[in-house]
Amino acid sequence: MKNQKEEKNDSFFSEKTGKILSISGIVIIIITIFSYLINGNWEYSWTFDEAIIGQFGDFIGGFIGSLFSLAGVILFYVALKEQRKDISINQKNIELQTSALEQQVKEFQAQKTELEETRKVYEEQTILIREQTNLYRQQNKELKEQSNISKNQQFDSSFFSYLSLLNEYRNNLNKLSNSGNYFGDILNEVKEQRIDENSIRKILDLVCEKYLDVFELHRDKMAPYFKTLYRIMMLIDSSNIDLSKKIEYFKLLRSQFSDVELLILNYNYHTDLGIKVRALIIKYNFLKHINLFDKIEFTFTISNKCKTGFVELLKFNEALIIDGIENYKNIENDEDIDKSYLKKFLGLDVEVKLTIKDDFQFSLTFLNEELNTHNELNEELIKNLIKRHLYTVLYVSKYSRNDETEISVSKIETDDKTQFLYKINNLDSL
Repeated sequence: MKNQKEEKNDSFFSEKTGKILSISGIVIIIITIFSYLINGNWEYSWTFDEAIIGQFGDFIGGFIGSLFSLAGVILFYVALKEQRKDISINQKNIELQTSALEQQVKEFQAQKTELEETRKVYEEQTILIREQTNLYRQQNKELKEQSNISKNQQFDSSFFSYLSLLNEYRNNLNKLSNSGNYFGDILNEVKEQRIDENSIRKILDLVCEKYLDVFELHRDKMAPYFKTLYRIMMLIDSSNIDLSKKIEYFKLLRSQFSDVELLILNYNYHTDLGIKVRALIIKYNFLKHINLFDKIEFTFTISNKCKTGFVELLKFNEALIIDGIENYKNIENDEDIDKSYLKKFLGLDVEVKLTIKDDFQFSLTFLNEELNTHNELNEELIKNLIKRHLYTVLYVSKYSRNDETEISVSKIETDDKTQFLYKINNLDSL
């Protein structure tokens, strides 16, 4: 019953009813106007009849106005009712949106929880992968170590086999000699070469020519010895071991040779027979322990004490010169080389100086009082011996055939000092 009443009310209080009342009012107004015009007592005049106009206005205002007011009330009621519906719908929409947002929040929370779980799984997997990676690295390291051990064992086996073969060749050669020192006999034959030259380059050429003659006489006996030595050097240099290890093996190899053997090797490598080996000799400084005064080109008539003093001085000079040239050629070094040291030499105070700038200058400065009263030292001995040593260090040790005139020698005297100055203008030759 209640719903039927609400439906009746809704059917009356509706936009349709409002429209009907409004249209009815308009129609009544039109009809009233025509009725007054037709049935009214009108006379043509420029003035209106106020009584008739008043009756017409009262009718329109009283009846038609009330009708329009009722229509306005109904329409206003309909508008309020529609507004209530819209508000209700909006409230429902807001509730639905709120519910949807709450659902989204729940989903986001669920996703967050899922992401946290996924992150935990990922972190656990990452830790596991790291542990596996570290394990693989450790295993790889162990495998490399085992491989290196295996390679080192294989290398050691080959090295000592070749070394044993080299010693066997040496022993067999010594058995062929009446003195039991085969290479000593070879060196004596080479020393038979008569030398009347002062140029170290020419002396060395004559010695090498004599050595080649002697070698040709003994080629069948000496060739296996040199070939085996070359194989050992190549075995070390081409191996996969570290450079420091290679140097150690070369030192071990060098320790197997006597001073005489090292001298023979020195002259052998200065001939065309040793061209392939020279790079290794320089790289590992294989002949560094040869006594300078054992070389034929360094034959000077001086006492052993004087030789010992010179050896100490020349070793210092060599280290100073090599270090100075390396620093000068170092692209990271933009400074000139200028070094000076005071050394004690055979009881004398000697100033040793190295300067590398526009040219190479090396000098030894003595006190005149000490130099002039020394029993064995003299100017010619110092000039020639130091020049030969410089030429040996700068050129001969590198198997270079630069002319000896590259090095100029001058003596500079003052009242209390004498300086021996050695200059090289062509720095590119160093």
